[in-house]
Amino acid sequence: MIVPAAEEDTRKVQTAVAGSPATDHPVYLPMDAVEYDRFIREYPTREFYCGTLLGGCGKKLSARKYRDKKCHFAHVASGTCRRVSTNEASADHLYMGRAVAAWLKQQKYGHVQPRYKEKGKQDLRDYVDVRYLHREERRERLVRVQLARRSKSEWEETDAHLRERWAGVEWLFGPDSMLANWEIDRRGYALRIQCRPAGITRVVEVGVQYPDTPIDWVPLTECHMTADGVRLPGHEPTPGGTARFDRRNPPPALRSLPTPQADQPTGRSDGSRPRAGFQQPAAVPRTSEPDRQPSPVYRRQPRAEEDAFVAQGTASGGGQSPSAPPPSPVPVTLQTIQAHHDEEVTEGLNLLLDYLDRAGDELHLDQTQTILRDLTSRARTMWRGPAPEVSTRIRAWQAHANMLLARPSFRRICAHADAVRPLLAMAARTARPMTWAQLGARLGHGLPALHPDDKVALLVEVDRVTRPDLPLLSALVAARGRRVHPLYAQVLDHLDRVVPSPRDAQAAWEGDLRRHQESPGPQYAVGRVDASRA
Repeated sequence: MIVPAAEEDTRKVQTAVAGSPATDHPVYLPMDAVEYDRFIREYPTREFYCGTLLGGCGKKLSARKYRDKKCHFAHVASGTCRRVSTNEASADHLYMGRAVAAWLKQQKYGHVQPRYKEKGKQDLRDYVDVRYLHREERRERLVRVQLARRSKSEWEETDAHLRERWAGVEWLFGPDSMLANWEIDRRGYALRIQCRPAGITRVVEVGVQYPDTPIDWVPLTECHMTADGVRLPGHEPTPGGTARFDRRNPPPALRSLPTPQADQPTGRSDGSRPRAGFQQPAAVPRTSEPDRQPSPVYRRQPRAEEDAFVAQGTASGGGQSPSAPPPSPVPVTLQTIQAHHDEEVTEGLNLLLDYLDRAGDELHLDQTQTILRDLTSRARTMWRGPAPEVSTRIRAWQAHANMLLARPSFRRICAHADAVRPLLAMAARTARPMTWAQLGARLGHGLPALHPDDKVALLVEVDRVTRPDLPLLSALVAARGRRVHPLYAQVLDHLDRVVPSPRDAQAAWEGDLRRHQESPGPQYAVGRVDASRA
C-alpha cells in the first residue's frame, strides 16, 4: 500500500497513554498477537491516545491486531503527527516517573510528585524529576532521572543548582545519558535506571555501576530510599551513598546475629546445617479442603511418674533424662488457621487466573463465565479477602466477559455483513449514500446499536471480497448531510487502501462515489463470507 510520506513515521506506534491525551499513564502494546489478547483485556474501554507527554498530537489511537505482521497502535483519524519517537522505549520516561513516585509513596514519603518537563526548555524525554519530603525534614528532596546526554560542565552546573534548591538530590542515569562515568569519578559509583519489556508492560530496574564491573540490575520495588540515598539488595548504605556488601567483612549490624547454642540442634533431617540465627518454625497442619479445619494442638500434660522422675533428677543435680518427654509443640491459633486457608485459596485463584491468561481467548463465553463464578465463590470463602493484585485480575476478566456479552461475536458481525452487502451493492448503482439509521431501516430485522469498532469490523467484512480496483462499498455509508463518515478512514486502513489526510477526506470520498456511478453494472460479490476464518 502506498502511504503518504507525511504519515510514514506516525502510522505504526508501540506506545500510547490511556485515559486522556494529557495523562502520564503509559501503555505499551506488544508486537506479538498472543500478547495482544492479554493486553486488550486490561483496557476494555480501549481509550488510547497519542499523548502530549509523549510529544504526540493528542488524538485517539486504536490498537491493531495482526497475525502476519507486528501489532501496533494507529491513529484513528489520519493526519500529520509531529511525534518523533514511536518505538517501545518512547514512553520509558513516563514508566520511570510513575514507578519512582509509586515507590516513594509506598515507603510513606510525603508530597511525592513527578514532573516530566520544564515549560519552554528541555525536551520531554531529557529528564524526569520526582520530588518528595523526608520524614524528619522540612525541605523537599529530589530524584532526578537523567535520560538525555549532557556535557560534563552542563551536568555539574545543573547539579549545583539543584542542590541549592533541594535538601538532597539523587541522580539516576538512563542508558543513553553518558554521564555515569563522571558520577563514578565523583562518588565512586553511579546509580543506573532502565526499562525492560515484561509481557504487556515495561518493568523499571535500578543498578549500581562501579568502575570496571558489570551492573547487577534489580527491580526498583526491591530497593529502599534511605537518608543516605537509594539502597539496593547486596549493597550497604554509607554516609557517602552506597557500597558493595563485603561478605568477608560484614557491617556491624550483621556481626551481632545470634549463633546456634550448644543445646540447639545443629543439623537437619537432610543432613544440612541450619544457618546462623535459624529457629525452627512451628509446624502448621495443611488442609486440602476449605471446610475441614485442623484441630488446635494443646500442651500435653506429663504423667505423674514422669513429673516425679524429672523432679528427682533436678534435685540430684543431674541433667535431663533421655526418657524425658519431648518439648511440647507450639499451639496453633485461629489466626494461623485462617491465614493458612487464605493462602491455599489464593493459590487456587492464581492457578485459575493463569489458565484464563493462557487459554481464555479460545474459550466460549459460557466457559469463561463458569470459571469467573468459580473464582467468585472461592474468593468468598476467604477470611481476609483476595489480595489487591488478585482482585484486579478478577475484575479485568469480569469486565472482559461483560464486554463480550454486550458486543456481537465475530460470527454475528459476519452475518450482519452478509445482510448489508446486497443493499450497498444496489445503492452503488446510483451512488446514493445512506446513513447507518437508513441502512438499518432498509433491513427487515434492523441493525443493533453497535460499538464504533464493531461498525468498522462489519464494513471491513462487507468489503473483504471487493476487488482492489473497485471503490469500497463502505463509501455508501455516510454521515448526515452527505458527509464522509468518520469511520471510513479506519475501514480504508484495515483493508490496506490509501488513507487520505483529514483535509482531503471529503474530496476523496466524493471521488469514490463518482467511481461507483461510473462503474458499469453490478460488479460486487454479494455472497456470504466464511466466518470460520480468524
